[in-house]
Amino acid sequence: MKMNIKTAPWWFLIYLLIPLLSYAEGENILKIAGGPKTGEYINIAKSLCPALGQLFQCEAIGTEGTLDNKKRLESGEVSLALAKSNVAEDWLKDPTFASKYMIIKRIGDESLFIFGKPEVLKAIGSWIGVRDNAFLLSIGLPGKLSGDAAVFNALKNVHGSPLANLEVKVYLDRPTLVAAVKSGEVKFGFIAQVPNPENSLFASINESGLMMMGVIDPDMLTFGETFRIKPVTVRNAKWFGLGGGAKQIETANVPVAIIAVKPESLQGRAAMVQQAAIKKIQEMPEAKLLPQQAWMQELANKASLKTGAGLDRVMSSIKEAAVGAKDRLENLSPSGANK
Repeated sequence: MKMNIKTAPWWFLIYLLIPLLSYAEGENILKIAGGPKTGEYINIAKSLCPALGQLFQCEAIGTEGTLDNKKRLESGEVSLALAKSNVAEDWLKDPTFASKYMIIKRIGDESLFIFGKPEVLKAIGSWIGVRDNAFLLSIGLPGKLSGDAAVFNALKNVHGSPLANLEVKVYLDRPTLVAAVKSGEVKFGFIAQVPNPENSLFASINESGLMMMGVIDPDMLTFGETFRIKPVTVRNAKWFGLGGGAKQIETANVPVAIIAVKPESLQGRAAMVQQAAIKKIQEMPEAKLLPQQAWMQELANKASLKTGAGLDRVMSSIKEAAVGAKDRLENLSPSGANK
C-alpha cells in the first residue's frame, strides 16, 4: 500500500529526513589533519577552528605528522592538512597531486634543531661539522612519517650532499628518540619544532642533560624562500651556540603550509563549504590563524636573514666553528667517534 505524503504521520516524515540531515551535517564538518600531541601542529590545527568562526563545524585530527597528513588527505579523511612548506611544495611537483590539492596559505615558523650530549656538540662545533664528518656520525629521526623526517630527507637528498653518508636510525616517536640520544645509541636527534617554551619535548631534552644546536645548511639556498633564518630562543632549553652556551641562536625555520582539497574535486555542499573555508583562511591575517601565545606571535613577526651581509656573517661563523671537528670527534672516546 502506498502512503500519501500529505497524510503520512509526523514520525514517518522525520524518519525520512534523518539521513538527509545527517548527510548535510557531515558535509558541513571541516576536518584538519594536525600532528602528534608532542608537537605544535595539533595546536595550530586547533587554532584554525575558532578562526573560521561559527560558519563551520571544525575538528582538528591528531596524526603522526606531515607524511601521515598527506595519506589522510588523499584518503578523503580530511579536507585540510598541515605540512612542512618545503615538503608540500615537493608534492605539488607531481601533476596528479597538484590537480586535486593546493597550498592556500603559509603560516608560522618551525625551527630546525639537533640535540645531543654537550661534549658531542662541542666536538662538531656547528651543523657544518655534521656535514663534513657525516661518515663518522649517526642521527635519529622521530618516526618515518614525521615532518622531522621529511625535512631531514629533503636536505639529505640534495644531489651531492654529504649528509647521504650519515647513518640514520628511525625511532617510534620523540620520547624514544630522546632516550636513544641520552644512551648514546645515536649521536644526535633531528627535530623540526615550533619553539614553544612549554613544549614537553624541550623539557625532556633539558632534563636528560642534553643540549640543542641550530641547523643552517648551505644547501638550503637551493630551496629559494622555503627556509628562513631567524634568531630563536626557548626558555626551558639549553642551547649550544658558537663556542658554548647561548640564550639565543640563529637557525633555519620552515613555514607551515595549509594544504586544501580543491573545491572542484568535491561535489555538492561539500564543495561549497570547502570553497568558503579556503576563502576565509586566505583572507585572514597570519597572526589570527596562529595560537595567540606571545612567543608564537613574536617569532612570526621576526625578520629573517636574506642573502647579503647578515647571512654571510652567519655562514662564515658556522664554518669557522666546525674547523677541527674531525679530530675532536675522534678524541671523544678511546675507540674514536663511535656511532
